[in-house]
Amino acid sequence: MLTDHSDSPLMRLLADRTRREDVRGPTLAHVHREIGRLLAADVARSLALEDVAIQHPTGAATGVRIVPGGEPIVLALMRAGLFVAEGVWEALGAASLVPCAPEPAQLGRLPAADRVVVVVDSVINTGRSIRRWLDALGERRPRQRVVATLVGYRPTMAGLVADYPDVHFVTARLSDRSYVGKATTDTGSRLFGTEQWRLE
Repeated sequence: MLTDHSDSPLMRLLADRTRREDVRGPTLAHVHREIGRLLAADVARSLALEDVAIQHPTGAATGVRIVPGGEPIVLALMRAGLFVAEGVWEALGAASLVPCAPEPAQLGRLPAADRVVVVVDSVINTGRSIRRWLDALGERRPRQRVVATLVGYRPTMAGLVADYPDVHFVTARLSDRSYVGKATTDTGSRLFGTEQWRLE
């Protein structure tokens, strides 16, 4: 399943700021977090919630929480997925945030069974890294796999949806252009201020 926010007015406004050449560093990271918070609304639909007693300023009341033991795990694919993942993590409250290398070899003892696991990347272009993560996570029997991204290349996203019908894909926007950024056009470089580094 694919939930695409390309036509959402608020998401369009936020996504526009990510595409502007003069938006970078902490300002760009802030926009990525805001987008992550909005994407978290779709992630939350996969969570099991329960009522819980809380203390309201006017007295005892009923609140809500994620069912204990079912707290989601947010995997931030480094580098550029970090700030979108932080937005998802902040919005969900009880989630765990795990910064990850692009390869899933570091899954180790990740307690994914019966949990919602959210893989977050800033851009999905070819889909190769997301496929490796989804395959590795599938072996760990999560209750739900979710992929959240700032931008996805439309043909790649269509292929992923067809190949992984049990995964929920959430995008801020779809793009009809495929490209791999370098230096000033690379999302990670713009986020971390390393556009001019020779190694970028």
